[in-house]
Amino acid sequence: MSTVAPNSDTARSSDWAFKQLFKLESKCRSPTPALQVEAIGEFPKLLDQFPFPTLVSSAFLKLGDLFRSSPNSLRYHIAQVFGASQQHLAQITQTEELLKRILVVLYSNDPIARVLALRLIGNASLIFAKFPEAQHSILLRYQSSHPLEIVAAVQTTESMLSYSPEFLEVVWETVLSKADDPDVLDSVRVQLIRSLQHAAPNLMLSTLLYSHCQHWACDTDSTNIIRCAAMDTWKAIIQRHNELQSVDAKHISGYVLHDLASLRRSALALLGKWKPKGQTVDASCLNEIQQRLTDCLHLPADSNMTIVGFGELRLAATVLARIEVACGN
Repeated sequence: MSTVAPNSDTARSSDWAFKQLFKLESKCRSPTPALQVEAIGEFPKLLDQFPFPTLVSSAFLKLGDLFRSSPNSLRYHIAQVFGASQQHLAQITQTEELLKRILVVLYSNDPIARVLALRLIGNASLIFAKFPEAQHSILLRYQSSHPLEIVAAVQTTESMLSYSPEFLEVVWETVLSKADDPDVLDSVRVQLIRSLQHAAPNLMLSTLLYSHCQHWACDTDSTNIIRCAAMDTWKAIIQRHNELQSVDAKHISGYVLHDLASLRRSALALLGKWKPKGQTVDASCLNEIQQRLTDCLHLPADSNMTIVGFGELRLAATVLARIEVACGN
């Protein structure tokens, strides 16, 4: 069944649009799974053609009802619709009612259903991010022993923080605990550490985060992907009240000669935020950092090392210039 209006006159008719919506709803309740999936896939097209607030709200509420009562195979497709129709979410007028329908699934005993509910909430973070009920329900999911649920909770947290940075205060202790846990998968820890970049505008949290980034980047037990994520987050929170200290700059400079390009770039980008002028810096510390950066600039001439990109060379030269200013050269 096509949701395309037969002519431009009927396309303007909300009655015709609601008629199509009711047909899709009926098709979604068909006993044939293929027809159900097909009907769910038609929702984004209908919303694009008729972006009326009343139709949009009604359509998403119907999808919420379907999500609450459907098997997981259909819940997956419904969650996808929320992602494909994000541009229409702001027009929903009954957001709280919609959220209630999703939370029923999130509090179910089925871990896969909870994962799909988290995915949907993440896709609809634009409208759900500021609701305490949504925030609290996500926080509870971190207690799960199901690995997929933890991954989904992390991804949903990242999505929610994009629209509600203050959510970080709610999940702060939980995110730090998981990011510190060596038993958590590195891929999950990386997402958690990067999500903490949202702490940058918060004076207190960004100050507390400095020492955590220092630990993750400098700990000998950290893997390289953890170090990269830590340095990227560290760079994001460097501000006037939270400047990179010279002793940390010295340690980070040890990675500018690393053969892993991503680690080298992260180290140089972090050093690019360092301002040695105005800090009390030991001459030997400056000289060591200066020598490492000079060696970095000469890496392209060494056939045994990975070629350094232009951006890395520019960063190295910038930091070297700052050291020269700090030394009074």
